Amino acid sequence: MKAILLALLFCASVCAQSLSIVVHDPTGRTPDAPLTAAYPFPDTRVYSGSSVVLRISNPSSTPVELVTVMLSNGSDFTTINPNFTITGLAVDKTLSPNSSNFDEFTVNFTPTAAAFASGILQAIILKQQNGCSFSSTSSPCPSDNPNLGTVQGTGLAPSLMVSYSGPNGSGVLYPDTTYPLNFGNISTGATSTINFTLSNQTSTALTTPTVALQTGIFLSSAFSLTASALPASIPANSSVSFSITFAPGQTGLSTATLMIGQNFYPMSGTGIVVADTDALQISYSDANGVRTLPQAATPISFGQVAAGASASSALTFYVTNPPVSFNPITVSTLTASGAGFSIASAPATPVNLQPGQSISFQLVFSPSSAGTYTGTLSIGTRQFSVTAKSASSLDVSFQIDQSPLASQQQAHLSLQLSSPAPVKLIPTLTMEFMSLVSGITNDPAINFLASSGRQLQITFDSGSQTGTFNGQSALTFQTGTTAGTLKFTLAFPDGTTATKSFTVTPAAVQITSAQALRQSPNLVLNLTGYDNTYSIGNLVFTFYDTDGKVVTPNGISVEAGSSFHQFFFTNNQTGGAFTLQAKFPVNGDVTKIGSVSAAIANSVAATTSKSNFQ
Repeated sequence: MKAILLALLFCASVCAQSLSIVVHDPTGRTPDAPLTAAYPFPDTRVYSGSSVVLRISNPSSTPVELVTVMLSNGSDFTTINPNFTITGLAVDKTLSPNSSNFDEFTVNFTPTAAAFASGILQAIILKQQNGCSFSSTSSPCPSDNPNLGTVQGTGLAPSLMVSYSGPNGSGVLYPDTTYPLNFGNISTGATSTINFTLSNQTSTALTTPTVALQTGIFLSSAFSLTASALPASIPANSSVSFSITFAPGQTGLSTATLMIGQNFYPMSGTGIVVADTDALQISYSDANGVRTLPQAATPISFGQVAAGASASSALTFYVTNPPVSFNPITVSTLTASGAGFSIASAPATPVNLQPGQSISFQLVFSPSSAGTYTGTLSIGTRQFSVTAKSASSLDVSFQIDQSPLASQQQAHLSLQLSSPAPVKLIPTLTMEFMSLVSGITNDPAINFLASSGRQLQITFDSGSQTGTFNGQSALTFQTGTTAGTLKFTLAFPDGTTATKSFTVTPAAVQITSAQALRQSPNLVLNLTGYDNTYSIGNLVFTFYDTDGKVVTPNGISVEAGSSFHQFFFTNNQTGGAFTLQAKFPVNGDVTKIGSVSAAIANSVAATTSKSNFQ
């Protein structure tokens, strides 16, 4: 498992140069050459990359331990430069004297904007001198943070430019911006559409990147994408278009992320009250009691229902005039259009709702034959599209033994038919993962334990209602460490399918192990845990003496978002799992420090872990 190293210096000093660094050609075509004072990367297009391999060695007469190397914006080496990254570095490596061995790593230039960028290459090292030992707590070695040189490069405009035009203006989009594209303040009965253009600015055809929406933790999104007309490629010096519509079904802020290839663009819009009916709070629940807030942009889905004269499925809707409303609101009609859809258990309309009052009714789907059905639910002037599928095959029930589903679990799925199988059936069970974390599309830890993959051949014996794999009815799967939705699909040989989705909700950071060590002159804290939102930002460390009194009343606050972002979003094979080591050099007797608490905050909440020093 990869680890994040946070070297937090209570006091920093000006360090003398004690390392040698050269540019290395892995192909061997050119000899090693000293790194220039300002190494120039070639001009690189935004969202593309250039790299250089460096070798670092110890020219002095005494051993040196290389703790880490980083690229900063300036003399404050804790401020990481986002245009440059380091990969392949072996941390905590001992470099023998007189350049007899080296540490090799790669510096990558990935410009975030079409502009000049510069970064300072710096190291944290320990020097072995005056009888000190790298591993000793009684005679530790002093530390340094030498400046190794500067790297620089110029970002060029990207090959593929993304522009937009909408009711609030037009412009060019740049990924990973902190400012979302705003669709404006829209009535819950209205829509706002922005048109996007992908422009190929090169002289050759480009493959059209994948265009998709990531809509967060909600089952229903206020945003819908229309991209079916995008071609497979974009000719030279040409452009193609698609659109996104914001259609809120609820008041308040809604967010989503547009994904174009490997780039991400945040978006937002706000549903507001223009007419009285805009203020109505509308929700519905399924047969399991799962409550959902519908959005006008996303069809309300019944899923799959067995076809037949007695087959039906119902969703229960709730319509409320909020207690904070100033006026009564009249719901003029409750209607459902489209074959197979009808209203049941509804009050007579028009109905007048005072502030705080609510009504409920059922939307019923009763298919007459197999197929796909669509319709419209109207609540006064508010409208929601509805959809359902019916199949002639046996109805399947999906059940799990963990509720709610959480990260880093081994849960069990069972499959039951509504009636005994008439013959032996061998459908294929597939598990899909849809991440709720922008920029993350997969978590390798999510799989079926029996196959270490995401597909199983299930058997329903003739006359049985229970599905099995290798004779086992409890199908064990791992939930990984990334918030998202697990979708299970059972596909029968006749082409019919049944699906069920379960959500692993975003959660606060979970610490699974903690160890605090005295390694004079350092205090070291090792933490292992996971963050299924990939959004760790602020860390606060509070120290206590051996009597339990606070030594650092205000705590030591560190904004670690850049380090964690690089860790989670660069060649990540471990999902949201991480190990963290924080070193605290101390002037004084480390045995006087008794314990430390670490508060780690992500987008959900802060988690605190307290450990006694050993």
